[in-house]
Amino acid sequence: MDDTLTPFGVGERDRLDPSGADAPWLDEAGFYSSRRWTVSQEGDRGFATAYLVGRDRSGGTGGLVPFHTASGGDSNPLYNEATLLGHTPEVQVLAGSRTGYDNRVLLGPGLSGEDRARLLSALCGRLLDRAGERGAGHVSWWYLPEAEARELAALPGFATVATPCPPTAVVLPRGADFEAHVAALPSSRRSLVRRDLRRLAGSGYRSRSVVADPADLERYAPLVVQVQARHGEELSEEGAVRYLLRCLSIGDGEDVVVTEVLDAEDRLAAFALGIVHGRTLHMRVFGCDYAAGHGTSGEYFEATVYGPLRFALGRGLEAVHLGVTSYRAKSLRGAELRSRRTLFMSRAGLPLPVPAPDWGFLGDDERFLAGVSSEVLPC
Repeated sequence: MDDTLTPFGVGERDRLDPSGADAPWLDEAGFYSSRRWTVSQEGDRGFATAYLVGRDRSGGTGGLVPFHTASGGDSNPLYNEATLLGHTPEVQVLAGSRTGYDNRVLLGPGLSGEDRARLLSALCGRLLDRAGERGAGHVSWWYLPEAEARELAALPGFATVATPCPPTAVVLPRGADFEAHVAALPSSRRSLVRRDLRRLAGSGYRSRSVVADPADLERYAPLVVQVQARHGEELSEEGAVRYLLRCLSIGDGEDVVVTEVLDAEDRLAAFALGIVHGRTLHMRVFGCDYAAGHGTSGEYFEATVYGPLRFALGRGLEAVHLGVTSYRAKSLRGAELRSRRTLFMSRAGLPLPVPAPDWGFLGDDERFLAGVSSEVLPC
């Protein structure tokens, strides 16, 4: 960063040090806005990433805005403006996090309310300048908590419009161990979980959570390929190994954890990979050996919910982050749904996009959310 910048000045970087000792608060807002995750996604899906860094009153790092530019947008419709606008802008500029379905406004915790607004205005002004230079008339912030979307909307000199996007599913461990957690669930959810567990046990399945080992990735890769094929996506085993290696590179020591589901003969039936950040385990990858006849006895829930919960309770973690989609299944097994917003921003007086969201491709998830709005918690 340019050391000649005065307080509340904004500089730009093409690269970010994921292990930098300066401004440790940058990583405390959440995993998907942390430096190590953001840096790991540079160049993903054709996006070009750059960083705006703002000075605080003392001249230190007071704010950070990663921004990501692509022609035509993301191949993932859960991050493509076409889903929200009904058309595909020629250039899309996404601010903050652009993967992982959770985003934050990154400002120093010691800033006063006045300084916070001043620095955020400076960052957003520069952000829109950069977007305009790249051919975009607006920027979009995806998967923001409601309070942070309101903070951006309150800035003077900008036009904004917000629209709901899919909520984030999070499981909060209850009790001292897994049995206590299940006992603390509401009766209908408790009954369903116990039925899942009986079905798994009756089919001879068990699970274990282990620290991820690069030597095991070739065992996991074919199971990832099979899951992607069920979702209509082509992925080679080599591509799956590369993605799993990227996940391992994000972790630190024992932070990357794999929950393996083994059948009655101790063969790998399914697995899920998660990454610990702060006090939360973030579930990232699921694989299942459908070709061997697995996937019909609750292996998905053992790999992605129950096994990770046991691990989280044993580690003393506070939450298991389950991401988006499969909302009915996740909420019936104790997950909370936390609302998120996408906010479009342009300069005051300039045209602003008109949201026309179409989440129809989510199928059952869209219908479920339409009927449970009271269960989605504002955050």
